[in-house]
Amino acid sequence: MGNSCGNSLAVAVISVAMLLARPAYSQGFSQIGTGQGQGNSWLTVEFPKDSPVLIVSSGLGSTTAHIQGASIALEIRTSLLLRNTGKKAIHGLTLRVDAGNFHPAAQGSVTMPSLDAQPGDTFPVRIDMELVRPFNVQRSEAPLVQVSLDCALFDDLTAYGPDKLGSKRALMVYELESRRDRHYLANLLNTGRVGELRRELDFGLGGSNLPQLAMELLRAPDRSNEAGHQHPMAVNVVAFSDSPIEAKGGTARVVGNDLEAPMVRVTNRSQRPVRSIEMGWIVRDENGRDFMAGSLPKKIVLNPVESAQMTEAGDVRFLQPGGRPLDIENLLAFVNSVEYGDGSLWIPSRADIDQATGDPVLRHALAASPEEQRLENLYRRHGMNALRIDLERTK
Repeated sequence: MGNSCGNSLAVAVISVAMLLARPAYSQGFSQIGTGQGQGNSWLTVEFPKDSPVLIVSSGLGSTTAHIQGASIALEIRTSLLLRNTGKKAIHGLTLRVDAGNFHPAAQGSVTMPSLDAQPGDTFPVRIDMELVRPFNVQRSEAPLVQVSLDCALFDDLTAYGPDKLGSKRALMVYELESRRDRHYLANLLNTGRVGELRRELDFGLGGSNLPQLAMELLRAPDRSNEAGHQHPMAVNVVAFSDSPIEAKGGTARVVGNDLEAPMVRVTNRSQRPVRSIEMGWIVRDENGRDFMAGSLPKKIVLNPVESAQMTEAGDVRFLQPGGRPLDIENLLAFVNSVEYGDGSLWIPSRADIDQATGDPVLRHALAASPEEQRLENLYRRHGMNALRIDLERTK
C-alpha cells in the first residue's frame, strides 16, 4: 500500500458548461459504481486498464438530481480517492465528467494542478459542479453520469490519456508555472531573503489579491433586448519584454454584460512558428474594482514576424462568484502562454512580470499560480519550517 499524497492539491480548477439556479424539487442519488459494466448506477468512474491512476474509493456526499424544464439538473457533489498505479510521479490530472452524449450543458471537467503523487500514493479529487442532462438523451444501459480520465501529466512532462479536452496544454502551463514559482521562492529562502519571502507569501492577507472571475463563451446569444446597451471599448495590454508574441492592443464591443468578439492584435517576433496563444484578461467594473479572469488558448498559426488579429469566435461573458454578471468598464489583456509549432511552451518569467508593471497588486496577480497558492496556504497553516521542507524538493 502506498502512502497518502502528502503534497496534495490546494486548488482544483472546475470547468462547467453552464450555471443553474437550484429548483425547489430535488431527489437524492442512491448508488455509485466504480467498475466496468455497472450501467445501472447513477454515477460510474471508468479508467482504462493501463491507466496510471485507478480509483480506491468514492462517496456521493450531497449529490442531487431535480427536474428543470425538459431536462434533469444534476448537482454533483462527490469525492474520489485515486491511486497512482504507474511508475512515474503525477504532477497534474484532468477528469472528464459527462452526463449525456456530448451535449454542451452536460459536460464538465476537473483539473488538478500542482500535484506530487508519487507511485503508490493516494490523493483525493473533489467533483463539485452542476450539469444539465436533456430528457431526449437516450439512456439505454449507460450511467446517468460518467467520470473518465482525460489526461495525466507526469514529472518528466510526458502525458497519458485521450486529451479530448485539450487538457495536456493546460496541465503543461500549470507545471511550468509551478517550477518557475518554486525556484523563485526557493531562491529567496536559500539566499537569506526571508523578509521578501514573507512579504510574497503574506501578500493576499490584506485582501489585496484580485478576485477571480469565471469565463464563458457564448455562441449565439440573444441580443434582442440589448440594442441600447452597446458601446465600443479599447483593449489595453500588459507587455512582457521576453514574450515571443507582442500584443498591441485591440478593441471589443460591450453588449450588456458581455464582450462581443473581442480582438487583440498580435505579432510573432520570435524566429519560431507559433500554433497557439493564450490570452489572460483583467476586467475593471463600474465601481473601479479589478478582477482576474480565466485565460483561453486560441489556435492561431503565426510564422516569424507575421502579424494577425486574435478574435474569439463567439462572445465572452465574465461571471462573478455565484454566477452574477459583471458591468465592464475597462479591459486589460496579457499573453499568458505561447505554444510553438513543435509543442514546446513559453510562459512569462518572474523577471518579465516584475518589469511589466510597478503596481504590486497587478504584479502579484500576474505571477499567481496554483502552486504558489498552495505554498502560501502551507506557510500560513504550518509556518516557515514546513515551507522550507517542501521547497527542499525543488530540482
